[in-house]
Amino acid sequence: MKKPREAHKPKKRKSSFKAPPSKKTKAKYVRLNVLPDDLWLKVRRGSTVWEALQRADVELEGDCGGMGKCGKCKVQVLSSIGAPSPEAKALLDQEELRRGVRLACRTRINKDLVIRVGETDPAMEYVQILKTGYLPLLELDPLVDKRIVQLPPHLSYDGTSDLDRIKKVLGGEYRELVASFHCLRNLPGMLKATECHGAAVLHRNRLLAWQNWDQVGRRYGLVFDLGTSTLVGKLISLLDGRELAAISLVNSQAKYGSDVISRLQYVEDHAGGLQRLHKLMVRDLNRIIRRLLEVEGLEPDDIFIAVAAGNTTMQHLLVGLDPSGIARAPFAPVVTDGLVIKGAETGLLLHPEALLYVMPCKSGYIGGDMVGVILASGVADQRDRVILGLDLGTNGEIFLGNGKRLLTCSAAAGPALEGARIAHGMIARAGAIEGVRIDEDGLHYQIIGNIKPKGICGSGLVDLTAVLLHAGAIDSEGLILPSDNHSGDSVRMRAVENQGVWDFLIASPEESYDRRPVRLTQKDIRELQLAKGAIAAGIQTLMDELSIGVTDIDEIHLAGALGNYVHPYSAMRLGLIPRVDPERIRSLGNAASTGASMVLLSRSHWEWANRVSRFIEHVELSSRRDFNDYFVEQLNFPAENLW
Repeated sequence: MKKPREAHKPKKRKSSFKAPPSKKTKAKYVRLNVLPDDLWLKVRRGSTVWEALQRADVELEGDCGGMGKCGKCKVQVLSSIGAPSPEAKALLDQEELRRGVRLACRTRINKDLVIRVGETDPAMEYVQILKTGYLPLLELDPLVDKRIVQLPPHLSYDGTSDLDRIKKVLGGEYRELVASFHCLRNLPGMLKATECHGAAVLHRNRLLAWQNWDQVGRRYGLVFDLGTSTLVGKLISLLDGRELAAISLVNSQAKYGSDVISRLQYVEDHAGGLQRLHKLMVRDLNRIIRRLLEVEGLEPDDIFIAVAAGNTTMQHLLVGLDPSGIARAPFAPVVTDGLVIKGAETGLLLHPEALLYVMPCKSGYIGGDMVGVILASGVADQRDRVILGLDLGTNGEIFLGNGKRLLTCSAAAGPALEGARIAHGMIARAGAIEGVRIDEDGLHYQIIGNIKPKGICGSGLVDLTAVLLHAGAIDSEGLILPSDNHSGDSVRMRAVENQGVWDFLIASPEESYDRRPVRLTQKDIRELQLAKGAIAAGIQTLMDELSIGVTDIDEIHLAGALGNYVHPYSAMRLGLIPRVDPERIRSLGNAASTGASMVLLSRSHWEWANRVSRFIEHVELSSRRDFNDYFVEQLNFPAENLW
């Protein structure tokens, strides 16, 4: 199969270590995420927030028509932002400016931006969930099609059935056309209402529905990313592949366990546990569906197709299959094949004949989300280049190779990379430190929501540890070093003693959101070492399987939230990923949903996903002694700085 061309390459984050600027051309369009409705808008880079909201018909107060004079078009910017405009300084008070409140008409959108309109209460929670990916150019051939059909009157004179009349007009390609009972029951009435001139909704050789001819252009599909912590839904145009809206929710199943193992244990230990978790997921997805449809003024009957990708357990829970076999060796799921079922069978509120495609898996811990990542990366289309890919989280999923041989494994990294089991760790929500940099003035934090810090999330933990290693405040064994009050080093002076060991003071009570100190503890560093040791050992094990070294790796692809937000220099400084030229590291964004979108828009990619799930080789790490040896070796951090 020819490798699909990429629409564009992702823009890299700003370097915490003052990396050389990227030479890549900036994309013409960026995304504006508007809360509390979680509306995603594609806007031209450089336009103002006011202009973007006006085009999207989002109500915003203002008396001066965007001239920067009335000071009423207030929005709260929740992602990182620069200094306020002179007009904002003049018209807003200091507390508003500190909280990231800006004037929409004087705030230009030069990168992906998250804002809140309406009430700007600082107590309102904002959770940062990665929704976007980078969809390569595709030859559109969506899973569901619509055709304008005009049935000639003479075909009804000889007693030909309604379905056979449709077959004849559609031609030889559809001579085996079938229809469900639901479709057949409604067909006579619809043919009469449309005077036999309508739109046939088709899935392969199946007639799903007959609609008014003017509905032929209403072609939409849905994509779901079934994350353990968060769920993401996207509304996609099947006419041109555009992503029209993206909505996210925190997964309601989290109340029964923050990770896959906890969910599996809950299913095993509680009668009705499977049904309860299934219903929670379907309820969340239906909430996402309703909000997505509202963006374009659609009804559930407008949606005939959806594609879901998640880890193997989440996919089982979506369709109501018992995932208990994944919990213990040999970690066997009920099914790894891609599934095509009616959405109504799962409880999704779509057209009664809508189909749900569930991505194929490889094993109990290499799920449809990883198959989607592989699809989005294009690794299986490569013949000579070797690509390393990582989807970093509680289970670090890794692939290595190319279209000749492609290996995968799942390294149990633990939840530290998602901010869990960290003294002041938190998920990526308002108040979380997500990035750290250092200069001659000391440490500087990038905080989600532009408020004082409450804690630190996974990307911030990796960044901070890398910076402290770089500054000599942590040694290669992971020990936080005592402060040196005579050195004048403002970073080292933040080390504070705690029962015989040292912690690092991230924020004093005066500097923190809730006036309680925020610290990085010695135990936190150990948790991070366990996570990075498992990932690095998994990479080394796959490299041994392919008999290659670091110099043989041509590209590194980082997927998922941590892969998108963590800085490559930080990941390399920790030894989380191999040390390579940073230009060879690429962030794929939410690649699981990108892969699912490719399937939605191209039938050949669905077949490709099924083929690649059979082609890839899964390396089970739990039974390998070399992995355990590498794990111990990789617990320490690299001794040398990157420069």
